Amino acid sequence: MNHETQANTEPLDDDLMQEPSSDDVNTSDAVDETVEVDLDEVVEPMSPEAIESHLNSDTCDELSRQCIEQLLNEVITATEGRQRALADFKNFQRRATEEEQRMTRIATASAFRSVLPVLDQLQLALQQDLEAVSSEQVLEGVRIAGDELVKILSDHGVAAIEPKPGDDFEPHRHEAMMNMDSEEHESGQIVQVLQVGFILGEQVLRPAKVSVAS
Repeated sequence: MNHETQANTEPLDDDLMQEPSSDDVNTSDAVDETVEVDLDEVVEPMSPEAIESHLNSDTCDELSRQCIEQLLNEVITATEGRQRALADFKNFQRRATEEEQRMTRIATASAFRSVLPVLDQLQLALQQDLEAVSSEQVLEGVRIAGDELVKILSDHGVAAIEPKPGDDFEPHRHEAMMNMDSEEHESGQIVQVLQVGFILGEQVLRPAKVSVAS
């Protein structure tokens, strides 16, 4: 005996037919709310007069008064400490400047003092009676003074810049006084040294004056 299968016509459970609740909604779909700050509600700092008036009013209890007075004392202490630190720093700057100037004067006086013997030798050479001494003797006195001056400069760290013909021209050490044609030198090489230069450490006191092959 064949039995026909009957379709299930029973209604679905109520809980399966309910709409999704708000808790099931993805929170990423929610609209962000921007918090706006009311500028009228921003508390302005109180003036010293307003603070003093509040301390003396009946609305200020004893605990608040003690807290405010403690904070004021801390502010005063910090301000005084800052002022002392600034005064100490200014005094340090003044003393450092005075010490730097003093050391500069000492170094300058030492350099000048070392040159005085050279001046004495030059004056002695110029005071010679040309009828009693020869020109060679006067020239020798000047040469001795020049050698002494070169030694003094060397003792103070000053070195001569003495390029040779054929050396490459260096703009930071040499000064080109003229360009000239030369069959013995390539373009940019020194042909002739017109005046010796001097250098102190990395500082060029005077570049050497040269002529350069064009």
